[in-house]
Amino acid sequence: MTDPYLKSILNYHRRNNMTFTEFIDRFLEEPQKHLYTSSTLISESIRHFGFEIVVRAGQPVISYNIFKDFFSNGINAVYGQDHCIKHIVEVIDSIGKESGPNRGIVLVGPPASGKTNIIDLISLALEQYTKENSIKLYSFYYRFEDNENPEKAVEIRSAFYHNPLLLFTNLLHQEDGVTKPRLALFDYINSKRKPKDQIIFPSYYQNASLDKRNLDIIESLIQNPNNQEYSLFDIFEKYVRIEEIEFSNAQGNGIANIDDLTKLRVSIKPMAAREDAIRILNQHLPTKLLYQYQGALVSASRGLLHMHDAFTEVTQETEYKPLLMLLGSGKISLDSTQASLDTTVIVTTNIEEMVQLEKQLTSSKLLDRIEKVAVNYLLDANAEIEILKRDMANMQDKFEVDPNLLTIASCFSVMTRLSPPNRKKFPADWSDEKKILYNNITPEQKLFIYSCKSEDPANTIKKLPHWHPFRNQAIKMKIDIHDTKVLHELIREYPDAFTLEQSGVFTTKELGLVDDDFMRELWNEHFPSEGEKGISVRQLQNIMRNTISSSDGRRIEVSTFINQLHILMAEGSTIHHWLNDEDKTPKTRKAIRGRTIGKTELKEGQGDYYEYKGLIKVTKAIYSNIIRSEIITATVDRDPEKIEEDLRRYMQYSLLAQALENKAFAHIMVPRYTFVDPISGHKIDEPDTNFMGSIEEIIAENKPAEEYRRHITQKFFELSDQGKLSLEEGKHIIFSRRDNFLLNFEKEYNLLLSHRKSNKDVSGESLKDAFFQKLNDPKSYLNLNVKVREMVENILHNLSRRRGYTRGLALRTVVHALREETINFADIMN
Repeated sequence: MTDPYLKSILNYHRRNNMTFTEFIDRFLEEPQKHLYTSSTLISESIRHFGFEIVVRAGQPVISYNIFKDFFSNGINAVYGQDHCIKHIVEVIDSIGKESGPNRGIVLVGPPASGKTNIIDLISLALEQYTKENSIKLYSFYYRFEDNENPEKAVEIRSAFYHNPLLLFTNLLHQEDGVTKPRLALFDYINSKRKPKDQIIFPSYYQNASLDKRNLDIIESLIQNPNNQEYSLFDIFEKYVRIEEIEFSNAQGNGIANIDDLTKLRVSIKPMAAREDAIRILNQHLPTKLLYQYQGALVSASRGLLHMHDAFTEVTQETEYKPLLMLLGSGKISLDSTQASLDTTVIVTTNIEEMVQLEKQLTSSKLLDRIEKVAVNYLLDANAEIEILKRDMANMQDKFEVDPNLLTIASCFSVMTRLSPPNRKKFPADWSDEKKILYNNITPEQKLFIYSCKSEDPANTIKKLPHWHPFRNQAIKMKIDIHDTKVLHELIREYPDAFTLEQSGVFTTKELGLVDDDFMRELWNEHFPSEGEKGISVRQLQNIMRNTISSSDGRRIEVSTFINQLHILMAEGSTIHHWLNDEDKTPKTRKAIRGRTIGKTELKEGQGDYYEYKGLIKVTKAIYSNIIRSEIITATVDRDPEKIEEDLRRYMQYSLLAQALENKAFAHIMVPRYTFVDPISGHKIDEPDTNFMGSIEEIIAENKPAEEYRRHITQKFFELSDQGKLSLEEGKHIIFSRRDNFLLNFEKEYNLLLSHRKSNKDVSGESLKDAFFQKLNDPKSYLNLNVKVREMVENILHNLSRRRGYTRGLALRTVVHALREETINFADIMN
């Protein structure tokens, strides 16, 4: 017997089927639910599956869940394109409110930037949304019964899937003159509603007409002598049946995908019918009406028409004439007449094809009717990492993969796409230092500004300037931007993203100048054109595959990837066409300043924008910074969570100490910072000075204890007053966790994290030698001092547990860092 679960998977019940009268009754009860247009359907389907908020470079933006591709387990997920998707959604929303014909949307960008995936996911969301029980989409068909045997009948459907409301004609000749049935219906509905509840009927439903085939059938039924006593309503009641419909990508119902403009033209195809069906139809109407329309325009009626690479070889207006007509009048030509269509048109094309179209003399009519949306290569390294994780997933199963490989690959790829800053005008309140830093931002600094972990994303949103478009977007999405709890629930962050301080490419002075306003200006200078040039994710994947094939068959290391980049540079632009972008840097622009990244020196002009060979050196320097931090943390062997607890406890004690110093208000201030110790359960109303002293030995930088405590509490109060420090509501700092405390006190945290008490049994030199022997001479390694070997194994264990290295890769990474003099154990241990 078949498993009940397997039966339930294919459980299907025919959707609602009703008479014309039943449909009208339902419409009168809930008119709004029967007035969907293609644009409102698409907008609702995008929003229906939920959203999050992502903050990039000080810019909050809505990230819709459908683009994670939960339809196919993320195979075609789109990452990092939230800004262009926002533009698409805004255009679709506005289409639903316009009185004229729908505008088209054209997504323009370089190959492999995600244009097609965006539209495919929208169409999948549309299909699933219209299949859900809460959505009712209705169309109609004709049912012709056999006069001799009423149990037999023939059904005829239209490829247009018209809304049954279009059966209420715009004009109707009656004995007492011409009437407007559809307008009268709409007026009747609003006459029964309060002024504040009046329905604004979409212009499509006010003006649309049926196609010629449907009009011919209705006309024939009216002229049929058997129906001479029937009113038009009675004829519909007798012959018309209303049914629910579903959109389908596969069958072209409400959604059409094409890659050839010739497929836009509607053709007429004879309907095949058996002799008994023709006999029944002859009782009601002429069989000459037995034909059907076919073509992408018809298939996309009431939904979405996607034209992929539509302008590849377009040379004259006649090739896109049907599209021009649809966007110009909202109708298409059929049988020397016109039929109304409600279709949202989205075109995808690359930059070169769009430029070619814009140069044509005949293209202006079309260009005036379409909205261009740029979809360029990603500028957020975190999003690029997500794509590589997905597309290189098999690599993780077959090889030992360096946990930093995808990060480094993404850093290089994003830097190749960045454009140099060159702003002339700045906000009036900017200092000269801030302006100079802006125009001297290096590619690696811009990389981390675009992908950094926001210090306090909720506060960034709350403090947006009044003109920022996200405020209006939040109102539409019913988001209260002043509700911290709501924002924390919606905000999504990349957990492995670096803060600007962690990146290691900014000085302390520069960090003080880079705020949300600075980042927004940087983002907006070249938006939306930034990302048109540089390496594509497909080309990057090819390099990754070459990296795999060049590995030893077991491990894939960052150094192998960097070697592949050098090979690519040697092969040049004749093989790798994107390298031609190096020649497109403005000659008038001053070369980038020389600088130091970690221990790497770069000369003036080296590692400049579009100077790809130098960017490899920059990428290698970023990698050195990352592994230096990882090895230091693994060597000092400090538990990050315990360090965080210690720092929070120290801060709580410092606040208590400051409150006790203020004799006049101690009775008010001390209770504010008194707490119940989570370990002992005792009430704590005075600080533990011994504990504080042990912390201050590490972080006070030789300042007297009392002076340092005043300094750190003053920093705490200033950050709180400026709104930069946000703790969990109602919680002491020692108990708060969902906050940005560590981001604001990152310097103190890192000092604690990297501190290690000296080990007299192990020297830096002996530890270095032990790592080389473990890799190259395992037998000799076993004869080394036990304390030295214990420390080696502990470092490798920490790298494996905390950073995801295999033991073998951890060892090779430490040895690489020692050879390159990226780390010095003697410095770390002292």
